[in-house]
Amino acid sequence: MPVLYALFRFFLIFVGILCAALAAGITLMLAETSGVMTPPGVSQSEARDALLINTFALSGYALLLGFIPAFGAGLLAEILRWRTIVYFGIAGALIGFYLLFQPIPSWIDIVQDEGQRLIRDATKAYPAAGIVAGAIYWLVTGRKAGFIRDTDLSGEARDARD
Repeated sequence: MPVLYALFRFFLIFVGILCAALAAGITLMLAETSGVMTPPGVSQSEARDALLINTFALSGYALLLGFIPAFGAGLLAEILRWRTIVYFGIAGALIGFYLLFQPIPSWIDIVQDEGQRLIRDATKAYPAAGIVAGAIYWLVTGRKAGFIRDTDLSGEARDARD
């Protein structure tokens, strides 16, 4: 039975990473487009569709480039039974900082005009997206981290205070 539970926890790691990558993509799009007006000649529905497509693209890049570090952080939390949101927030921020040095395309690069940079300091957006992703991972998977159940440690059920 413990092997089946460990396989279930592996599955939950994958689900948590998928949800965290989607949250990171949404956060990056919100950071990139805050205060940006719709370009002239583009309808609201076209702009909304472009943002939605780019959100999924950014989420895909976050998943592609951050999967190995995120899986390592999730596996470490499962092995050591770390369940605190602070750990997942710090791990997400470090992964976001790592993604800062990766070639991730930006929607703003396509629609900016007159050579202005609309995001002044991108170093704040990626770690912030990582913190949000870490919090979402904690909500989905990290709250109950641990391959070994509480009943397996002492032979009897522990008081569930988590």
